[in-house]
Amino acid sequence: MKKLAIAAVAIASLPAIAIPSATILLAQASQPAQAPHSADASPLDMSAIPSLSEDRVRRVQQALQAKGFDPGPIDGVIGPRTEDAVRNFQDRYGIETSAKIDNQTLYALGAPDLAGPGGGEPGQTAR
Repeated sequence: MKKLAIAAVAIASLPAIAIPSATILLAQASQPAQAPHSADASPLDMSAIPSLSEDRVRRVQQALQAKGFDPGPIDGVIGPRTEDAVRNFQDRYGIETSAKIDNQTLYALGAPDLAGPGGGEPGQTAR
């Protein structure tokens, strides 16, 4: 009987526990999301190829590797194996398969902070 009473109290207290959490989550969800480049109000061209430093290319290579695509050595150079990994990633995720690291690919990889305006030279390796 004591176990039944404890269970009843636990069940009765669930709404009191869950409602504040739900209210907080709803309040957070209703706030407008901030874009990574909130200072610039212009929309980001998802097909643009941003300039990437060696460090940023390494981050892309690590993201590709984490998602199961082999970019070769994590060396900050966009070589043939990295391009193959990008192409295979793009193909798997329904992105135009250019083998170029464009903004859409960066967002899909989970690295939107690396996205930016065009300026990277297609086909040029980062050094």
